[in-house]
Amino acid sequence: MLPPHLKGYIQIATAAVLFGLIGIFVKLTTQMPLGSIIFYRLLFGLVAIALFFACCRRLSELRLGQKKQYILLLGLMQAGTMLSYFLSVKYTSVSIAALLLYTAPVYVILLSPFLLKEYINRRSIFALAISIIGVILVIRPDTLFQDVDHTHLIGLAAGLVSGLLYGGMIITSRYLKDYYTGTTQGTWALLITLLIFSPYSVAITPKILLDNLVVLVLFGLISTALALVLYLSGLMQVRAQNASIVALLEPASAVVFAYLILSEPITTSMLAGGALILLGAVLVSRERPVECTHQ
Repeated sequence: MLPPHLKGYIQIATAAVLFGLIGIFVKLTTQMPLGSIIFYRLLFGLVAIALFFACCRRLSELRLGQKKQYILLLGLMQAGTMLSYFLSVKYTSVSIAALLLYTAPVYVILLSPFLLKEYINRRSIFALAISIIGVILVIRPDTLFQDVDHTHLIGLAAGLVSGLLYGGMIITSRYLKDYYTGTTQGTWALLITLLIFSPYSVAITPKILLDNLVVLVLFGLISTALALVLYLSGLMQVRAQNASIVALLEPASAVVFAYLILSEPITTSMLAGGALILLGAVLVSRERPVECTHQ
């Protein structure tokens, strides 16, 4: 049997790879505004998690106890992360949005010693540095900031906000590890975000929904329910700093999926960047385990 902390790293790495499919699913949808895509992604993801709890007779696990305000905060930050990330994609590019979203590890490493009392060591700093370099190589930043205008600046600001909120999600979830399981956190975060985006449920016609139904269901099952539960469950066992570094596998996997599914080109710099991200993940996975209450 795997040690709990190693299992946590595997869960987070798997979740990051599944999150890497988000861009693929978005591109496969047609004639749908982003708000509607987000809503139905969350809806089908939440249904999947609810069925899981019902089949396993674990519905009582969803009962809220202490720190309810932080569950609400987690859901609000998830909604804000999604909205600001997609705004950044709309007004800049997928590459810029990904780069700014994955500034999250910087915020986590800077804030976790104060908010979570996690120490910073040289291995974490080194792993972060080479992983960030890897992300930059993967998204090919050589032409990112051409043709800057007013809307572009809005997109850049939204991207920075998405990174900050994503880092806040990681820290908040880690703080809640002694009160709620990762699955419980994920379920409530999905529900809160779903309610926020509920007005978009009627923004499309039934025909458009039916045409995109298969993609939306898979989106909800794979890159929402399964990925989020794996990520938050893994975070129960792993320091927030290290989890945020391992999560950098997402942009690397997104490039691979785009190549395999959408036939988008892949370059030597992308391969080199992916190798650096993997190296950073391996380095932090050698950290000592952390204590936790929920499994």
